[in-house]
Amino acid sequence: MEIIIPASGILSKNEIKKFKMMLIESQIKEKYNKALALLNIKRYMKFDFKDILIPDSSLCSKAIEEAQDSFNSILFYHSYRTYFWSAGFALSEKLNIDNELLFVSSILHDIGLSEKHNHICSKQCFANYGGEFSQNFCLENGLDKNKATIVKQAIDMHLNPVIDKEKYGNESYFLSKGAAMDVIGLNKFQLTKKFILEVDKSYSRKGFKQDIIYTMENFHHREGTRADILYKMGFAQMAGKNALDEE
Repeated sequence: MEIIIPASGILSKNEIKKFKMMLIESQIKEKYNKALALLNIKRYMKFDFKDILIPDSSLCSKAIEEAQDSFNSILFYHSYRTYFWSAGFALSEKLNIDNELLFVSSILHDIGLSEKHNHICSKQCFANYGGEFSQNFCLENGLDKNKATIVKQAIDMHLNPVIDKEKYGNESYFLSKGAAMDVIGLNKFQLTKKFILEVDKSYSRKGFKQDIIYTMENFHHREGTRADILYKMGFAQMAGKNALDEE
């Protein structure tokens, strides 16, 4: 099951139904995969915090500067954690990613929620806005069109709870998983407690739960966008029960 997100990010009634079904599907998949892991039927590779590096490129440095200029410290650290969870999932599943593209996608994925840009939330989906903004940012900073499109697509789709990696690529698949991990704790079982604690030690979660719930409840997200749908489906409760906050 998939939905084609329009440029505005405002879903039709049929697309809203599909999106809600995808949310249920993602939770069922997590329980199924967790059971397989507990039974030692499905195995995930273990790794250390030091195994994940922030790419040393001009584009990544500029993306960090853009994030620092736009985000408060809470959203800034969320963006870093999202990268480490996303890259961690890739290692655990032994799948290749372009670390530069994943990092830029992670660090800028919530640009539409920043103080500098959140006025767009009442007009269109913040994720679609963020995808377009980030694509233009990448092009302006020397990235070729194909790679900039990968960044755009990953950010566009990061609110989708289920992503076909064969069709949309590993960067989109893992950014969605990383963001969901940080916000609601989905698929936490794939990563070791030691790794989770080391990420949190480097990029504190302090204040994040309250901040992300506030953005969903008070930014007046346009009706029919995925943020609006998530809010109406009990986002605050899901985020409030994030097991990461119990670590």
